[in-house]
Amino acid sequence: MKEYDENIRAACSEATELIRDGHWIGLGSGRAVAQALIVVGEKIQREKLNLTFVPSSFQIEILSRQLGLRLAHLEAVRPLDLALDGADQVEIGTLNMIKGGGAALAKEKVIDSNSKRVAIIVGEDKLTNKLGKGKSVPVEVLPFGFDAVIRRIGIIGGRSTLRQGQGKVGPIISDNGNMIMDVDFGTIEDPAALEREVKMIPGVVEVGIFTQVADLVYVGMKDGTVKILGRKVKKNI
Repeated sequence: MKEYDENIRAACSEATELIRDGHWIGLGSGRAVAQALIVVGEKIQREKLNLTFVPSSFQIEILSRQLGLRLAHLEAVRPLDLALDGADQVEIGTLNMIKGGGAALAKEKVIDSNSKRVAIIVGEDKLTNKLGKGKSVPVEVLPFGFDAVIRRIGIIGGRSTLRQGQGKVGPIISDNGNMIMDVDFGTIEDPAALEREVKMIPGVVEVGIFTQVADLVYVGMKDGTVKILGRKVKKNI
């Protein structure tokens, strides 16, 4: 864990070089973003920056408040200047991602899709040559009709597992009040097509396949260096 944290911190330090005074910054969720916030807090104190943040989860909102950061709602400004986020898996070359390990995929996708630039922070163990290889896809689902969604996903080849809480009885409930299931689709040949197909199932709130979202991926390597992957085609927002 110590090595992993040091790798991620190095990637966070590189990613936060994108921040400029006056920026409105969207925040994803998870350990990488939590570490990035600590680095950002130090940067604010050092450089006396005036920044505003839009968090995607209660976890990151609470940490932001503890660090004394200024928070706002997404509706207050469009688009955001920058989003800092993590990922469960990143496909080399396309930078397509699987996200949602922290159950905040819906708000993360809204924030990332409404940011001029999206910087993803990961360790090198998150990189893959093919999306879905050894990694399930999180899907946020309305509690009503949950079984029907599982059946429909099964028809298109997904094997669903309801995500259970640790330290509590029952399933994980998202900040939006929905259930999270992890779906094994195997290796995903066409992530964009699968993303659309799952989203079209009634009862599905969001799917953790993120295509054409990441602009830069900061990869903390085991040797302590940081590798930066970029996408050539810029999204329009």
